[in-house]
Amino acid sequence: MKRIFASLCLLLLLETFARSAAAQSWNASGPLPRSNHSAVLDTSTNRMIVFGGFPFDTNSTQNLNDIWRLNGAGGIGLGWVQVKPKGTQPAPRWGHSAAYDPGSNRMIVFGGAEGRSSPCANDVWILTNANGSGGAPAWTQLSPAGGPPAARTTQGGVYDPTTNTLIVYGGQDCGSTVFGDVWVLSNANGTGGTPTWTQLSPSGGGPGPREAVGQSVVYDLTTNELILFAGQPPNGGSPFNDVWVLSNANGSGGTPSWTQLSPSGTPPAARAGTSATYDPTTNRMTIFGGQIASAPNLGTNDVFVLRHANGI
Repeated sequence: MKRIFASLCLLLLLETFARSAAAQSWNASGPLPRSNHSAVLDTSTNRMIVFGGFPFDTNSTQNLNDIWRLNGAGGIGLGWVQVKPKGTQPAPRWGHSAAYDPGSNRMIVFGGAEGRSSPCANDVWILTNANGSGGAPAWTQLSPAGGPPAARTTQGGVYDPTTNTLIVYGGQDCGSTVFGDVWVLSNANGTGGTPTWTQLSPSGGGPGPREAVGQSVVYDLTTNELILFAGQPPNGGSPFNDVWVLSNANGSGGTPSWTQLSPSGTPPAARAGTSATYDPTTNRMTIFGGQIASAPNLGTNDVFVLRHANGI
C-alpha cells in the first residue's frame, strides 16, 4: 500500500511539474524580432498588447504597424495571437508612445518615426476593444484641438486614467532637434469630449532637452507627478543618470514645477535607453538595463531601485 501511495504521489508531482513547465514555456510562433515598439498591459485579462517597432529583418526596409496580443502575460498559459483590427491602420512606426486605459479598453498611440530615420509623426490613434474583449478591435484616428506638439520620436509618454490625459515629454524630430517640452492631451482616449493639446510651462528650470527616455518616464497618479530618470542630450552627448520630478504633471492642481532629486546611495551609471516601472504602493521606481555612457557599444542588464521616488 505504501508503494502504491508513493507511486501515486510521484505521478501527481510529475504531472504538476509538466503542467508548470508547459505554462512557463514560450510559444515559438509570434511577432518578428523588433525594437522601439510599444507594449501595454491589461491586468484584468492578463494580456499584453504590442504595436509596431523597428524590425530586425535584413530583407525589410519598412517599419512595423502590426498588433500582437500575448495572452497569459503574467506567465501562465503564454501564447501569441496576431490581431487584425478593423479600420485604417496607423502608418508603420517606431519610437512612438502608447498607453492603455483599462476603463474604456482602449490603447492610445502618439507620434513616432515613420521611416528608418524620418519622417516623424505627431498623430494620435485609438485602438478600441484593445484586449480582444467586448467586440472586434478597430483603429480610429483622433483630430485633437490645440497645439499640436511638433512631430517627434523617442519621447516619454505616460497616461493618467483618473483624468484621461496623456502626458508627453521630450523626444527628437527625426533630425537634429531635441525637445524638452511637456504636452498634455485631454480626453486622450477619444471619449468625454474633444481631445485637446495643451503645452505646459513648468517652473524650476527642468531637465532640458533629451531623447531616448522611452520607458524611463513613469507617473505617480496618487500625487500627479511625472518621474524622469536618465536620457540622451542633444547632439549625441553623454547620457545622464539624474532624477527629476514634475509636479502637477497632468496640468491640474496648480502650476507644474520641475524639481531635481538628490538620491542617497550609489547611483546607476549614466545611460540611455533604459526601462523603468513604478509601484505607487511602495513609491519605488525600478530601472533595468540601457546603454552605458562609459561603454557606448555595450548594454547592461543591471537593476536599480529608487526608494521614495516621487520625492515626497
